[in-house]
Amino acid sequence: MSTASSQPYGPETAAVRGFLVRLAGLGTTDRAAVVARYETLAATRAFQAADTRLGEVIARSGREPARDALTGPLLQLTKRPVADTDTPAAVGEEIALEPIAEPALAALLALMVRDLLDDATMRLLTEAFSETLPPR
Repeated sequence: MSTASSQPYGPETAAVRGFLVRLAGLGTTDRAAVVARYETLAATRAFQAADTRLGEVIARSGREPARDALTGPLLQLTKRPVADTDTPAAVGEEIALEPIAEPALAALLALMVRDLLDDATMRLLTEAFSETLPPR
């Protein structure tokens, strides 16, 4: 029996963790390619509908805690370095994220509820990574 602590991202925790590890290993060129593909995809009505569906599926499934658990690891991987590393961010100050943060969030959330999404929606939400981090 798995517990919430051993499955922080729900039943797809292994896939989410694997994606995070692979994301961490992406170089600058691959990250730029993902962002370029995502910008094209995100502008389409089909992607916007898939994104809406994703939000609905997360809410209906009660996986908001799993969604929220992704915040820390994603921030660690996509937070832009602060010029002066000795100075912590001020309270309430926005954190600057690398451009890959948004496509990574879409893909991670889709992976998190992959067992509840239809294939077309899953494909759209992860398409930006299809050439860089193909699904396993």
